[in-house]
This record gives sequence, structure tokens and C-alpha cells, in this order.
Amino acid sequence: MLIRHLVTYVILLFLYTSASYANHPGDIPFVVSGVVSDSSGGKDIRHFVDYLMQKSGINFKIYYASNYSKLSSIMRQKPVSIGWTCGAPFVEDHKQDKQQLISVPLFHKKPLYHSLIITSVKNKEQKLADFKGKIFAYSDPRSNSGYIAPAVLLKQQGIDIKKHFSLMINTGNHENSIIALLNGLADVAAIDEYIWTQYTEKFPGTLNKLHEIERSGPFPFTPIVAGKNITPASLEKIRNILVNMKQDTQGQKILKNLGLDGFVNKPVSFYQPIQQMLDSLNEKTPQE
Repeated sequence: MLIRHLVTYVILLFLYTSASYANHPGDIPFVVSGVVSDSSGGKDIRHFVDYLMQKSGINFKIYYASNYSKLSSIMRQKPVSIGWTCGAPFVEDHKQDKQQLISVPLFHKKPLYHSLIITSVKNKEQKLADFKGKIFAYSDPRSNSGYIAPAVLLKQQGIDIKKHFSLMINTGNHENSIIALLNGLADVAAIDEYIWTQYTEKFPGTLNKLHEIERSGPFPFTPIVAGKNITPASLEKIRNILVNMKQDTQGQKILKNLGLDGFVNKPVSFYQPIQQMLDSLNEKTPQE
């Protein structure tokens, strides 16, 4: 049963990767991966990008990347692009590709979020370290909340995440990690607090089956970024649109649907805590 479900995950991820984006010459790519609850193509992202197009006069085309390595690759190959990425990939891509920080979303009125350790309400374990020899689900090997944070959490207790579990399942995004828990494919998972909040609001019955047992953070929230060739003028235009979204009715509606309170400008140094986490692991985040 477990093998059949795992094969199904692999097939779905392959199909998703193969059809993740289409090329539209002349348009500015807006690349998104697993940072939002409908990152596989939901209407909330489309409305958000449409809003940016309307306000900026820039013609964006959405690219759906199946993981953060592909998101980074697209933005590297197309340096005139915008993306919504994760903190850990941004830290690395800023160094390697001169990726630029545009703005940071506000979640619960702060540009911060936590990594949550989620398991079945039936399990007696009280923290991630208790799941030795069990099955761990994570969203992406470059995800701060899904992989980096739990790896650091375990290392602080003298535990190597790669040796602690009998099996580690790379589910592709946080929603799939939640589904893996619900279907009994995994014993425990590390989930982005924002995605968990969005998912449980949409499916409140989840809280009768799964619960949070541990958290780490807070960490800098997943940023809106730009490729190295986006001009300062375009950067500032998009930044101002995002920061002022909460000032107009249309922007307020989109933010509400996304479960966000707005955007705020931050310096690149805001993500230094994540750099320190990566340094503490003494390795770069895994690449494909």
C-alpha cells in the first residue's frame, strides 16, 4: 500500500514538472512554487499577478515551478523575471545570481512565520526527535520551514536528520505533506505555518486528525524577489504597488484571499538568520 502511494506521488510530480510552465516570449515571467496554498495554479495567485499587471502596466506570465531548484533555474535563465520564493533559496540565489529582494509579505501583521511539526492526534510523540525510525514528510529539500528548520532543530539536539528517520518523503509542497499525514503515508511532517493556517481554514476537519506538537522560529517570511536584470525603476514600481496594496479595495480583497495583511520593505540583511541556519548545518541546501 505504501509503495503504491509513493509511486503515485512520483508520477504526479513528474507530470506537474513536465507541464509546469509555458514560454511566452516578450512577457515578464512571474515564477511561483510552494510558498502559497494554491501554488499549483489556483485563482488567488492569478488574481494577485493580474493586480500587479493592472497597477504596473507590466505584462506578466505565470510560471509554475515544481520545486525551488526549478524556480531558481528559471530565474537564472530569465534574469528579467519576478518570483515568489522561500527564504533559504533566496539567500543562496542572492549570492549566486544577484537575485534582488522586492518585498516581504505580512502574516498576522508581521513579516515572520514558524515551522510547525505536525502529526496525527493519535500519536504519543511530543517532538520531532521522538520519531526516530519513523517516516518524515517534507515539502522540498530547499524549503526553510519544511527541511532546513527541522534539520537545525534536530542538529541542536545532536541528531542528523538524514539518519534519524527510516524514510524521508519529498512530497513536493506543504499541502502534499499534510495529505501524506492524513493518508497514513508519513508519521510526521514539517509544515509552513502560513500554509497550515490556510489549509486548516479551508479544511477545518483536518484539526480533528492532525495537530501541532512543536514549532521553531519565527523566521523571515517567504519573499517576492526579482532577477538581476530587473531595472531599479521597475523594482521600485513593483515594491510600491505591493506596499500600498492594503490601501485600496481590490488589493485588500486579494490580500484577504491570500491570508496576508500586506507587504513591507526589508533589506537583504533581514534574511541573515536563515543564512546562519544554513551555516550551522555546514552545508548548502540540497540541489537537484
